[in-house]
Amino acid sequence: MNPFEQRRLKDAKGLLFVHRFGWLRTAELGKLMWPDSPASRHAADRLARSWIERQLVIVRDLPGGAGRALVLAAAGVRLLAENGIEAGSGKGIGRLNDEGWLPPASWRHDLIGHGVLCDLHRRGYDVYPEMELRRLAEGYPKIPDGFAVKDGEGIYLEVENARKSGYEMRKLADALSIVASGQAASIAGFKPNSAMVAFVPSAIDERGYNLSHQTRVRNAIQAVAKNELSIYWAKCTLRGCAGVGKVDIQKEQLSTDRASRILKVLDSWGWHPHQEGGTYSSYNKHIAHVWENEYGWGYSVHTFGGHLLESNHASDHTDAKRMAASVLARI
Repeated sequence: MNPFEQRRLKDAKGLLFVHRFGWLRTAELGKLMWPDSPASRHAADRLARSWIERQLVIVRDLPGGAGRALVLAAAGVRLLAENGIEAGSGKGIGRLNDEGWLPPASWRHDLIGHGVLCDLHRRGYDVYPEMELRRLAEGYPKIPDGFAVKDGEGIYLEVENARKSGYEMRKLADALSIVASGQAASIAGFKPNSAMVAFVPSAIDERGYNLSHQTRVRNAIQAVAKNELSIYWAKCTLRGCAGVGKVDIQKEQLSTDRASRILKVLDSWGWHPHQEGGTYSSYNKHIAHVWENEYGWGYSVHTFGGHLLESNHASDHTDAKRMAASVLARI
């Protein structure tokens, strides 16, 4: 194969990734093109410079110094067509105003999804980003944030980076529970049979409080699950202000709602005035304490000897008691 043919194939492979994801930074493009190379980012930067010179892509600046997004230009669409690949321009992604380009409101959420899919790609999975799934599975009731397939396993990816509650959290928990139990319908011809939740452990909610996505989603799943099931947790460490630097994937076996049973015990014993304000109840050799102050609701769990197991904020009184019960359920 001569150098011209090599470049053509590399262009087609890379531009196809851009089309499938809708938009990509070179950090993620490199991981997709050269998943095992420590120099993948530099190789992708060189490739992107060539594309920009030949007007195959359009460059869009992401907010807050998060880097540059590459989307397909008309010339890139033509190059893919010449290689038998039907695609469309990315010019319509986001919107333009007097101050320049504004990315989709979900761009931070999308970057986390991109990062996890890149990691799964490195592990040998065939990955399908949300943008591609929307094209392939038009009309499907709930499109995940990504999908990955390997050796008969179909991973249904959800990125949790905003504080959900009530109906929205119940809807998410129902979807994950159905997938993990093997009861979900096929998506674009693929059968989802494993559920994965990606999250950033250092997340802050809109009130400025620490937010444990893992605990909240775990609680919600256990509240709706009818049988024991397994969930993949993808803990994402950010690099810079938005992109994913490292992904730690762990699988957890979730039992039916032990936290609810513990909460019933706490309620049965009763909630009594605590010397530091709020109320407390006890379970085995532990104290569950909930309170409300000027910052909102909070909870903590201590041993009878005073050792703190966990303390954090909650959305309301019910959530505070539930979160405390969840801590006790994991002991």
